[in-house]
Amino acid sequence: MAVPAFSAGSTKAPFYTVTNGTSDQVTSTLAGGSVTFNAPSGTVALIINGDVKGLQPNSNYAVWVRDLTGYTGPALTSYAPLGYFKLGTFSTNPQGNGSFHFNIQRSDLPAGTYNLQTAINPAGDSDAYIGQTVVATQQYTNVDVG
Repeated sequence: MAVPAFSAGSTKAPFYTVTNGTSDQVTSTLAGGSVTFNAPSGTVALIINGDVKGLQPNSNYAVWVRDLTGYTGPALTSYAPLGYFKLGTFSTNPQGNGSFHFNIQRSDLPAGTYNLQTAINPAGDSDAYIGQTVVATQQYTNVDVG
């Protein structure tokens, strides 16, 4: 289910449960929380804000974003077969809720239309750790970056 493209605005995509630990198998069951993609003008090409609810309490999770084709900015690691970049990590509170925020600079992301998906995986013990997806947005949210 694709979300309409947006430019110089924002859109919110809810998180859903997944089966078999993969973002390729997103269910229709809401998981709690969402991610907002904002494509402003200026030096920042894309802002990614998210909040996730109902994960394991006091745990570390990684934020993966697909498909940032041509992205050259900072990332902990990437997973080329699915076009994912592990942008960073966040921790959950005692209730299992957490949040994240990333600014992607215009110099790191070429202008174009991106079909984005966000997946949350356990952070693991190293930046290179991939792990299995616990929640994800539907495929795809279309974002126009100018």
